[in-house]
This record gives sequence, C-alpha cells and structure tokens, in this order.
Amino acid sequence: MIFSKKKKRDPEKDRENLLMKFPSSSRFAESYRTLRTNLFFSASEKEIKSVVITSSVEKEGKTITSINLAYAIAQTDRKTLIMDCDLRRPHLSTLFPDNKEMGITGLVTDVFGAHLTKGSLETYSISDLILLTRLQQRSCRLDIENNDTRAGISFEKGKIIDIYWKNRPVPKNLVNALIKDKLLTKEQAHIAAGQQKKSAQRLGTILHTMGFVSEKDISKALSVHAVEAIRAVSLINEGDFTFSSFSSTENKSAISRNIDFERLYDEFTSSEDSLKFIKTAIDSAIMKTETKNLYILPAGKIPPNPSELVSSKRMEFLLQYLKKSFDFIVIDTPPVMPATDAILMAPRTEGTIIVMKSGNTERKIIQDVVDQYKKANLPIIGTVLNQVDMKKEGYYRYYHKYYSSYYGK
Repeated sequence: MIFSKKKKRDPEKDRENLLMKFPSSSRFAESYRTLRTNLFFSASEKEIKSVVITSSVEKEGKTITSINLAYAIAQTDRKTLIMDCDLRRPHLSTLFPDNKEMGITGLVTDVFGAHLTKGSLETYSISDLILLTRLQQRSCRLDIENNDTRAGISFEKGKIIDIYWKNRPVPKNLVNALIKDKLLTKEQAHIAAGQQKKSAQRLGTILHTMGFVSEKDISKALSVHAVEAIRAVSLINEGDFTFSSFSSTENKSAISRNIDFERLYDEFTSSEDSLKFIKTAIDSAIMKTETKNLYILPAGKIPPNPSELVSSKRMEFLLQYLKKSFDFIVIDTPPVMPATDAILMAPRTEGTIIVMKSGNTERKIIQDVVDQYKKANLPIIGTVLNQVDMKKEGYYRYYHKYYSSYYGK
C-alpha cells in the first residue's frame, strides 16, 4: 500500500491527517479502503478480529495508520475499537483530548489488581471475585454469606482447589449421602465426626484415612457435592464476602484436591456474562468517538513496566474480553526496534501490519524486524508504505490518471 500524507508529531498537525476530515472520494480515503480490503482478503480463509499495527522505528506513521484503518473498518458497519497499547509514548491518546484517565494501564493495574479483603455483592458479583483472584494468582479463601447461603472457595495461586457449601441441608451432607448409598455405617460416621473435632482436616479426608470409605467412593461423592456447592454459589447475588488466608497443610492433604474444581466451575457457570464490577470498569474506560461504530481505549498513565504489563495475563484477559464486545480491534503498539511490546502483543491477535516511512528506514533494520517475527513464529499480514512523495518515480502521473478516470475529477 502507498499513502501520500506526511506525519508530524504535533497532535494538531496529526489531526489534519485523520481520515474523517477527508471526503470519501479523495485519494487518501481510497488508499485506506484498499488497505481495508486487502487486510480482509489476505485472511479470507479465517476470521480476523484483531490486528497489531507497528513500525521498525518511531515517526513512521503507525499511529495515524491505526486510526485511519479503524475508521475505514468502522464504515463497513463493524463495531471497531482502537487500543492505544503504546504505553511508552501514547501518541494516539493525545489525538483525542477528551480521552479518559483510566485507560488500559488503569484497568490492568488498578481494576484487575484490586486487592479485596471484604465487601458487598452489590458491587462485586461472585464471578468478579473469582476472576480477580485468578488474575492476581492469589492463594486465599473466599467466604460468601447471605440470609440463605454460606459458602467458601479456596484458591491456590489463583486456581480453585475447593468449593464448599457450609450450611448444606442435612440430608445432602457427605455422611448421610454415604450412609444412604450403604458405603458408610452410622457408627463409622460417629467415630469420624469425633476425629474431625480434633483435626483441621476435612471429613472426606478423615473417612479415607481411617479406611472407612475407599478413595474412589469418596471422590465420587465429593464430585456430586462439588457440583451442588457450585450451583449454590452461582445462585448467590446478594450478601457479603470476606477474603482470608488458609492452611496450606489442610488443603494439600484434602482428598478433594483430586477434583478439578476449575473445570467444574467453568462448565456449570457463565462467569463473563455475570461480571458486574469488571464490566462497569471496562465500559467506563472506553470512549465513543463522533464516528459511528468507532471507539477508543486510551493508554492511560504511563506505567513503569510497559513490557511486563503488555505480556501479563491481565492484558490477555482484557483483549479476550474486548474481542467478545467488538467486531474488530486495531492495536497501536510501539516500534519493534526500541521495544518488544508489539511482539509480545502479536500472539494474541491474528497478525501484524508493519508501517514503513518511504525513504526513511534502512533495509537492514526492516529485515531485523522481519527476522524477529520469523523467530517468534508470528505472522506479518502485510506492510504499509507511508509518506510517499507522489511526484517522484512516476507515482504522481499514474495515480492522477487513475483517480481522474475513476472519479471523474
């Protein structure tokens, strides 16, 4: 692709090169429509939902290209988001002076990093609390309580390792279920209950340790109990919660660790549909532009550790969440040579477009960038040749003749 508008770092000057300021019949607008067409044509066998825009070095026009490509895609009735992931020099955000302070940095560090100790389920849903614990990789116990239900969830480095229904109806408790299935006698249950009072271990572990019930039968009964507990927890939409530490010794010895609580929880719940706190925070950080279907997520404050933030699980979650909310996402990242952010972000998208300023960058530098992508086994969808002098090398005569005949101008 060949574009002819030159880019300057002055925000006021750059705003003059935004596509929304040009008539649809202009050569400039047609260049971006062609880029849009080529982008989707290049991946006709698979759906493209997101793309990274970067360059070899700075001042090659990647930011203006990001905005104008997103604008061209939004014109096709696709709900389109521009993410300013250049967290070192967020030039894109400066082009929209009304952008919100929260931005990407605020979401990833402040919202997803909120270290909760207690609170109300009026503000946070159960799904919020579980997701935040996962993203922060906390080892803790989450206790939830309202007038009807008391339950607890144990986490180890963000992974659910136990879910228990504290006020489970008596007919549904473990002992009665085992007695009903003739796997346990009342006398054995009485002995195990006495032992439990002297120990911090869970009852299922004690029953197995004392040889009253086989590990297979205990695991089967506990699996049923886990599903019942998950269902009880999923129905809680009001009440209070508390985070606390837990005994790692207790949880390591618990036979319930043989149950995949993570898988069970994800199978029986639709967590992202019930997010409350996180959804509100993300929605408040996204800015609607004057252009239909075009939205912007600004960078926010410049963080001290951009690469770590970009490569984090929290950023990965944010992008996956946004992919479900938007038809297409254009991600503006720093140049490849001074920073690795673009390469860190690229695996989470369908590919990268590299912007090159005509006559500006040495071939060796461009080849180094391509080699980095090859080494990381990352796809480059294409390149954009930017800021071409149309009066040189016959460009002017060719394009003047072509556009004049096509548009009658």
